[in-house]
Amino acid sequence: MSAGDIKGRVLELAEELCVNAGYATGFRGEVYGALMRHIREKFFDNMTLGLADRRCLDYAWKMLYQVKNKVTAMPGLVGGIIEYANK
Repeated sequence: MSAGDIKGRVLELAEELCVNAGYATGFRGEVYGALMRHIREKFFDNMTLGLADRRCLDYAWKMLYQVKNKVTAMPGLVGGIIEYANK
């Protein structure tokens, strides 16, 4: 798994989460940023996507479904990310 694969999948997840929460896909940047901050903290030892090693990338790829499920399970989380992203 490459960093580009993870970035692409997280962008897809961000767009899907926006739509499912009733927001336009134009807000995917805010959701993507929040998801990547979480992924960097939890799976990349706070390294950027480009600096993460292969072990971290593989682990993050395997855990993306769980990230999606946890975000989906928290009502209002996506809306909160979008509403308060720039405040």
